[in-house]
Amino acid sequence: MTDLLARLGDRVLEKLAPKATAKADTSYYEACYCRERTKYRKLCHVVGGRSSCGPCANPTLC
Repeated sequence: MTDLLARLGDRVLEKLAPKATAKADTSYYEACYCRERTKYRKLCHVVGGRSSCGPCANPTLC
């Protein structure tokens, strides 16, 4: 009887609770352009499967 109730509880839980999915959040730099010796980059983020980038800034050497 306990086994039957455990299986029934598992089925109810499957219907009510969404399944867990792993999605990694990360940040990275993307090159925009080079001007003379300065390379401009923008910082991009991926959160929950969606990505967005900031403005072209963060100057470094080319």
